[in-house]
Amino acid sequence: MEPTKMDKMQAIILAAGKGTRLNCKDLPKVMLPIAGIPMIDFSLDNIKKAGFPKPVVVVGFCAEKIKEHLNDKVIYASQAKRLGTAHAVLAAESKIPRHVTDVLVVMGDDSAFYDPKTITDLIELHRQKSPSITMLTVHKNNPQGLGRVIRDETGHVIDIVEEKLATKEQKKIKEVNAACYVFKTSFLWPALKKVKRNPTGEYFLTDLIEIANQEGRRVIAHKISSAKWRGINTPEELLKAHKAMVAKLRTNGKIQT
Repeated sequence: MEPTKMDKMQAIILAAGKGTRLNCKDLPKVMLPIAGIPMIDFSLDNIKKAGFPKPVVVVGFCAEKIKEHLNDKVIYASQAKRLGTAHAVLAAESKIPRHVTDVLVVMGDDSAFYDPKTITDLIELHRQKSPSITMLTVHKNNPQGLGRVIRDETGHVIDIVEEKLATKEQKKIKEVNAACYVFKTSFLWPALKKVKRNPTGEYFLTDLIEIANQEGRRVIAHKISSAKWRGINTPEELLKAHKAMVAKLRTNGKIQT
């Protein structure tokens, strides 16, 4: 992607989480290693290969560990109180230049397995169609525990429903949210302030899908195969991610057999 195309874009990596289910006590979740390398390194590499030289990284829990590791490779935004993903993106607003018209938002953990082309394809789709939100979705044969993508009868994305709130029919949906988005900033910053605190005390970024639809704005999705995305939320998933990354690096000739 030509550098001139990226002048009005900025990437945000969310990396403030504690990783409670992974029993992280003194290390941010994104600093946990897979294939012996902190997972955020893979995410940062993918983002840079997609054309973003210096993304904004939102830090919170054990922020100093990330800063010591990444140094000046990125721009830092602080989420002092971890109140959800919408709150985290809002914490980055002051770090985004006024001339930026579109923002890529990724999670600092599951984006480790993206192909940079996945990101550039998402961006190109966003440019061509010019919606308020372009989101990445994944087809999972076993979508248990993941947010289901809800479409209307015409195929338009109208909502994301977490599994615990999903109906029996919605749970049968195999298209899930990958938590990777491109937003128009003209929509994003005002909409974030409209997100309501949910019963858990957090502000969810996924609520922006419903807000966009309520405002008559377009939301489109780019679906990828499960091989290009991997959720890392439990010790079992971390182990599987480690094995998958070792295999990927070996196939690419980056580690010896």
